[in-house]
Amino acid sequence: MKIDVIGSGSAFSKRNNTSSIRVIDSLQNQWLIDCGPTVPRAIWQRNIGVNEIKVIYFTHIHPDHSSGLAALINQWKSFKRTEPLTIFCQAEQKQPLQALVALAVWPETQLCFEIDWQDISAAFTWQHWQIRTADTQHEMANKAIRITIGEKTLFYSGDGRPTAASQALMQGADLAFQECASFDALPEDASHGDLPDCLRLLAETAVSALGLYHCFDEAIAHLVRAVDQTEKAFISRDGLVIDLGNEDFLPGLMHDTSIIEREIF
Repeated sequence: MKIDVIGSGSAFSKRNNTSSIRVIDSLQNQWLIDCGPTVPRAIWQRNIGVNEIKVIYFTHIHPDHSSGLAALINQWKSFKRTEPLTIFCQAEQKQPLQALVALAVWPETQLCFEIDWQDISAAFTWQHWQIRTADTQHEMANKAIRITIGEKTLFYSGDGRPTAASQALMQGADLAFQECASFDALPEDASHGDLPDCLRLLAETAVSALGLYHCFDEAIAHLVRAVDQTEKAFISRDGLVIDLGNEDFLPGLMHDTSIIEREIF
């Protein structure tokens, strides 16, 4: 399993793409998780073919996680995608996403490829992928996701503070991404994660590596300094590619001094 960090930024980041990852298996099956406004351009910059991404999974539909869908669908339509696309979303969040698809093709009404809309459930399979989901604590219903392919497991939180269910979902993952908006502790009823809670998760979940993402711009320099002293934690960054099939993937994630210069200056 390979993970391509399309974006690691918060909703209004001036330096990073909005948060999104691409998950790729050994057969080159590809999922996109979330699609905010800056994600389509990042995909085009990677020269990803119009038929390569098979699935889009939406953790939730705040604009920084979903509004790029119209541009992406429009580009796939313009460049003649032929392969069907599956979109996983929460049932109550489907209508706004369908409106974005309609905007992508307006004033026409038909796409040149099929979209298979699927409701997110607590557990399901896609081909040989095993999927489990759980709610986080967020102002909009958000579904964290755990993907297991073979013997490798990825956790991705979407937005929100961890819940008992999402912490259980993270347990023992080879790689976990947890939203961490703030360096300082936030109130218990907040909609976003913070560094003290993420360090607690690292201690309690036995994950092999924990990537912090969706960080507020003003918190990044402080988070970088703190995490640089923390074993098994790292700050996610745009363009990072992680190969879970490589047993030595951890050292390259930890203590990256170059990110300190990029984020502070």
